[in-house]
Amino acid sequence: MKLIHKTRKTYILYSIIIFIVSSTIIYFIFKNIIAKRQDEKLLWDKNIIEQRIKYDYPLPIFDVEDYKAKNPVKDTLYYKDTLMYQIIKGVENYELYRQLTSVETLQGRTYKIITRSSLVKNHEFILAISLSVGIVILLLIITFFFINTMVFNRLLKPFNHNLNSLKNFSVEKNKSIELEQTDIDEFKIFNDSVSKLTEKLRNDFTNLKEFTDNASHEMQTPLAIMQTKLEYLMQSENLRHEEKKLISDIYSASKRLSKLNKTLLMLSKIENQQYSNKEEIDINEIIVEQLEIFEDFISNKKLKVIKKLKPDVKIEANPMLFDTIISNLIGNSIKHNVKGGTIEIVTDELFFMISNNGTELNTDSDKIFERFKKESTASDSFGLGLAIVKKICDVHEWKIKHNFSDHMHFFTIYF
Repeated sequence: MKLIHKTRKTYILYSIIIFIVSSTIIYFIFKNIIAKRQDEKLLWDKNIIEQRIKYDYPLPIFDVEDYKAKNPVKDTLYYKDTLMYQIIKGVENYELYRQLTSVETLQGRTYKIITRSSLVKNHEFILAISLSVGIVILLLIITFFFINTMVFNRLLKPFNHNLNSLKNFSVEKNKSIELEQTDIDEFKIFNDSVSKLTEKLRNDFTNLKEFTDNASHEMQTPLAIMQTKLEYLMQSENLRHEEKKLISDIYSASKRLSKLNKTLLMLSKIENQQYSNKEEIDINEIIVEQLEIFEDFISNKKLKVIKKLKPDVKIEANPMLFDTIISNLIGNSIKHNVKGGTIEIVTDELFFMISNNGTELNTDSDKIFERFKKESTASDSFGLGLAIVKKICDVHEWKIKHNFSDHMHFFTIYF
């Protein structure tokens, strides 16, 4: 989940809680205020009635009834909620009222004064006010949500830019990472740390490449001398059979080491982008040339080659590297094919595909492109052929896929 989505989710959750709590509190505050004002109004009405009674003013708007109490009644004053039976427009109903009952002794006579006020209208008024305030709070929350999102996006813009730069950063490109500056202290610390870390990675990678290149070049000369000396020794007639066998094994091992060294050196050069020159090449010509080179190997295994080559298919690529791709894939199709099997090659402007018979792999398709990952048990196999093909595809920004279906391996390169 993205940070902004997490923040929005948290903001909405707390906003809902705040809205519910605040609306409830506001409702009860208004209810208590209105109830207090209503009680004061009832008390004020009661005092007006008392004044009129005290000074013998008529009470035209009040109902006055005489009654006799069996027992003397003490002066009292109390509030309560009560239901009053009413007939409004021919409809009978009960309405809730707030009632103040007061027993007062005025001018030697005892009066029971009852004042009432409808609670229905007050309740509707409280709901209206609470709803209005709730809507204002909700609008404020929504407004702050959009403002917060806008500000958050603006603040995170440099961070997202730097995150994408870090995601696209590659030590193989030998280019410093470009970070957008910001005035936020935490982001400044992040940028400084990332810059130092990526610069250290670039320096370490450069040193490692130089060491690999130098080591490969320096190893090549001693290996060549070793092979020459071993060839000379193998021609000697004074050696016993066991000694010749031992020297032959050493010679085979030195050749294998030399081949491995050349392969690793080539990988290093590809990673160092030393094959940067590109030109327009004809795919079909390179395929035909490589098939002629492997003709003897194809005949020895009695393989059938099916070519579905679309005419005039040309791409922009380094000729040497593309030649290496075709050579490695054809060699791989021959080596891992069954005797009397089939090799099918298909070309198009958008892709190149080669397939061959074989058994299913014991590993995932993606792992066969890793270095020193091999299915073959042959002593001359290093598991670097497909790794080189993958690296060349990466340099040219192509995609290579492998899949297995109906006892056939399919390698497809998408240009």
